[in-house]
Amino acid sequence: MNFDRKSLSKLINMSDAELEAMLVEIGNEAGVDMKKIKIGKGDLAKIRTFLTFASDDDISKILGQLRGKENG
Repeated sequence: MNFDRKSLSKLINMSDAELEAMLVEIGNEAGVDMKKIKIGKGDLAKIRTFLTFASDDDISKILGQLRGKENG
């Protein structure tokens, strides 16, 4: 799972349905039971805001945590 600014821009500009599907896919790949998580429209807006303003370090930390979950 590698993200650069171009791929983050694509995520930000996805429709709600596309973004939710992508988040479910990423969560599943990380070993998260996504059936237990409800993603609402407000959550999607917050995620878009975070992705818009997140630093490269912020993104790296999140990806590192997901990788840890994959291995844990």
